[in-house]
Amino acid sequence: TINAMAYNPARGLVDAFGGQEDLKARIIRCVGEPDARFNEDGLRILRALRFAARYDFGIETETAFSMHRNRHLLENVSVERIFTELKGILIGEGALSMMQAFPDIFTIIIPELAPAVGFDQCNPHHCYDVWTHTAHAVQAAPADEVLRLALLLHDIAKPATFTMGEDGKGHFYGHAKVSAEMADAILRQLKVPTQLRENAVNLIG
Repeated sequence: TINAMAYNPARGLVDAFGGQEDLKARIIRCVGEPDARFNEDGLRILRALRFAARYDFGIETETAFSMHRNRHLLENVSVERIFTELKGILIGEGALSMMQAFPDIFTIIIPELAPAVGFDQCNPHHCYDVWTHTAHAVQAAPADEVLRLALLLHDIAKPATFTMGEDGKGHFYGHAKVSAEMADAILRQLKVPTQLRENAVNLIG
């Protein structure tokens, strides 16, 4: 609705869908029926996340429900378009809240993240599951695309490398190396520019 506002020197501001009110309320809302909008272009699901993350806005309830419902539409969107939006989400002020609210969307575009969601680290040094820790780590870093991309993927191998020690604590031996290898493959799949991919992978390692 905010993006649907227009301005004409003769008519002034044209706001047919309540964009001004949503802007004041800091809410991202689809124009009309959300399912119809997302079926027209599945990338709009990520664009909604990017707008919300950039300005730390919320997402209107029906729009959010529709994003969860229609997340499969992202499977038909080119990886180049997906990565452009993902970068914008990660460097936004509200990256943490979007990652916490929409893990199912992140795991559609990077399926390797799915095991991290809700994965208990079983270790007193970690107060969060792997995904929640990842989200907080992303938000804690400066809004730099290399740093935040590295943090998104820095613990992606933790579920695969988990072992329970005799002391009853969880361990993730070698997870940095495996995470770097997984990240390299994922970023190649997303056709991330070489320099950005290499810098992120080196940080993870």
